[in-house]
Amino acid sequence: MHTIGVLNISGKLEQEYIDSLEKEHYQVVSIESEQNLDDTIRQVDGVIIFDENQENVGGVCNLILSIKKESQALVWTASRNIPSVNRLVYLQLGASGNIEQKCDPEELRLIIRNTLNSSQRDKEKATKKEKPAVDIQLNHANQSVSIEGEKEVSLTRLEFQIFGVLYENCGKAMSYEEIHQEIWGDKQVVSKARIANLIFHLRKKIEKDMLNLQYIKTIRSRGYMLIVSK
Repeated sequence: MHTIGVLNISGKLEQEYIDSLEKEHYQVVSIESEQNLDDTIRQVDGVIIFDENQENVGGVCNLILSIKKESQALVWTASRNIPSVNRLVYLQLGASGNIEQKCDPEELRLIIRNTLNSSQRDKEKATKKEKPAVDIQLNHANQSVSIEGEKEVSLTRLEFQIFGVLYENCGKAMSYEEIHQEIWGDKQVVSKARIANLIFHLRKKIEKDMLNLQYIKTIRSRGYMLIVSK
């Protein structure tokens, strides 16, 4: 089930549009304020930003940028009437579409459904492409790794641990929080900088070309993913 967040900047998205989305079996949640955005953005598949009379264009722009930076959620803007220049700006910032309130609720449902389905297919295709058949061997005794039959590369304890976490979750995006929990548990505060530093040194040891990374992919604003096959 997809989850759609509704963030009303000014005015309120009419209930008939929400009812139409719920008929598609989407869970529609209200994002009460911009301050709560960080708490909910990673839990939704898309966000409708409603600015009834286009009174806060700057705020809408900032929200689109924040959402696209912090998550992979899709974004739609909605209003009674959106000037063409604003429509173009929103799309350039990463919005998936602009919806005016003259839009029929059924049309809104189809726009949201088709965009989500297209995005899901793109993700599935990307996942398939990101799993080349690569031989990888972990040597726990020597705390080393061998990729594609090449000589073993010695790692530090933490480098080996973080590689092991990514390897056990091969093909899955691991967040900074998940990586931290696997290595340090609840003993320390999550440090994205520390994890990023470990990944940097790990890449220097296993990647053939630091400008053309093959094995450890950065998932923007989320974490990392190992894209080799077990």
